[in-house]
Amino acid sequence: MVPIFDAHYKRAGMRINLVAFLLVLLAISAPAHGQPPAGFHWVDFKREFATVQKVEQALKGEEYTAVREIVLADGFALVTAVRRESWQTTPAEDQWLVYSVSTQSGDARKLLIGYDLQIKDWFGFTLKDKDLGVIYLDCDECEPASLFTALHYDPREGWRARWANEKSPDHPGITLRVTDVGDPYTNEDVDQVFAVITPKNGVASIGTWYHSRDLATGKISDDVGMYSVDPSTGRDKSIVLTGPKAKEWELRLCHVKDSWLSPAMGQSTRTCKGLLSVKRNPPR
Repeated sequence: MVPIFDAHYKRAGMRINLVAFLLVLLAISAPAHGQPPAGFHWVDFKREFATVQKVEQALKGEEYTAVREIVLADGFALVTAVRRESWQTTPAEDQWLVYSVSTQSGDARKLLIGYDLQIKDWFGFTLKDKDLGVIYLDCDECEPASLFTALHYDPREGWRARWANEKSPDHPGITLRVTDVGDPYTNEDVDQVFAVITPKNGVASIGTWYHSRDLATGKISDDVGMYSVDPSTGRDKSIVLTGPKAKEWELRLCHVKDSWLSPAMGQSTRTCKGLLSVKRNPPR
């Protein structure tokens, strides 16, 4: 995780009605909305039983309950699985685990652990590659943060999660939302904006904007982040923006509309509405 801000919110006593529960199941179990890139495919568990057996054999030492999805590329599989405890009342409480599995050597490497995993779409953070974007929570029955990461495939090494988190390796990605901030948790009024920017003829990037106002002093703070991939090295990049560049990025983030192709959040906040009322055209 490469957080510009870091916190969580309580979910104790949270209830999900039947309709919301079914929507959660659909979001976390369905493959990505777009078609996989060339050379990738979602495994059919009934028709590709041999592949499923290889994956299960590779994960025999792992603590999981069931395999949910497998994306196959050459000799490596990207695997999502869940762990369910006997005391759970609904599958919505499942813990999700994501692995990179070599179907040749049988080696398995854990990429992340989380909750409420949402498989989004394939995003091009470079002109030659497509990564699978996912959003998840870092914990359950606590004060979780929502994270976005992109699962990248390397033909030699297998899969990995972008924007690694050195402090918590099981939770890679970008902090897009924290909810134990602002009144009553802290003495501040907070708006949070996040978006995956997906130009039609360019590479994707990610933006975060954490806007806060101290309720006692009126002091305003803005943390603006831009996340991308270096085109020459393929390494993940994270930059804190300030000054005019930050203002231009804030405006662009506020213009994004949430969709499967471009996940976004916070565009309806008072901060974004106020910014758009002054500047209606996003920067190019």
